[in-house]
Amino acid sequence: MAEKKSTPPKKTTTPKKGTAASKKAAPRKKPAPAKKKTASGGKKQKPTQGRLGDKIVTIMTTSFFMVFALFVAYVLLNPQNAEKIPESTSIPVKKVVPLKIAKFEKPDFEIFPTKPILSRRAASTPRIAKKTPQDTRKLPKDKRPVVAIIIDDFGYDMDLAKRFLALDAELTCAVIPHSVYFRQIAQLAAKEGREVMLHQPMEPNEYPMIDPGPGALLSSMSPDERIKQLNANIDLIPGVIGVNNHMGSKTTTMSDEMNQVFTVLKKRGLFFVDSRTTAATLSQSSARLFKVPFAERDVFLDHVRKESEIRAQLEHLINIAEVHGKALGIGHPYEITYEVLKKALPEMKKRVRRLLVQ
Repeated sequence: MAEKKSTPPKKTTTPKKGTAASKKAAPRKKPAPAKKKTASGGKKQKPTQGRLGDKIVTIMTTSFFMVFALFVAYVLLNPQNAEKIPESTSIPVKKVVPLKIAKFEKPDFEIFPTKPILSRRAASTPRIAKKTPQDTRKLPKDKRPVVAIIIDDFGYDMDLAKRFLALDAELTCAVIPHSVYFRQIAQLAAKEGREVMLHQPMEPNEYPMIDPGPGALLSSMSPDERIKQLNANIDLIPGVIGVNNHMGSKTTTMSDEMNQVFTVLKKRGLFFVDSRTTAATLSQSSARLFKVPFAERDVFLDHVRKESEIRAQLEHLINIAEVHGKALGIGHPYEITYEVLKKALPEMKKRVRRLLVQ
């Protein structure tokens, strides 16, 4: 029998990389990305917990600062709570004095020079000895001298103004415009039968280091501005019958400026009293030019705020009146001035005819 030839098995050849056969080979499947395991059994969660924590921290921080701000505001707005701090603590406690509605802080009054500026009458009158009541009574009442007293700077202390107006004398009130109680004091003075003046702020030599206050007449103003300001101040205060200057050591020495002032006074039928804050004042010449009733201050009663000095100035005022027939003094709403006047008025009335502005 013929033997069957055995055929060798066919070799399977794998295509080499980079050959055309390899490119035709079936593409390999990409392995699926591995799933991330989470704490909830493998399911993916949104990162909400981090955001929530941040919100809670922000809310707590904001709340803390709001509470702190409210606490600070409460302490600042309620300083009286400081009084509740126990005395055993070492923190010094300053008691808060409640503000009195009837009294407000006022600016400086007149700028007094070191040596008082004397009027013409005062300069020619020596400080003679006080006359006894018996000598004074020998004169008929209509022959006794006239003394006028003006109290300047009303407008900041209502209680003190009421006490001055209650004095048994015809004191004249000079009210500062734009002060706290200028209108109320002027109305009260008119009700009590007292004369009311405008205490007109004017520029001092010390300006702008010292400000005469709102409504002042300044050298930097134009004539129209100055006249308008003066008219506005007069209109503010009801019942005004005259004007005197508050400060004004510069303005009263300026001829054109004072002429403008007196044109207004002439039209409105008002008199002028020169406070004589400077010896170089030209007020009297302007008054003569415009034929405006005029007077000048003889004595500042409270140039020095001491009882003995005020009493001496009152005596000098009466001496001037006894020599010249009349005299004019200016005081201020000080407590000491009120107390001295209250004690001295009964004796003064025995020596003078009237206490008024002449």
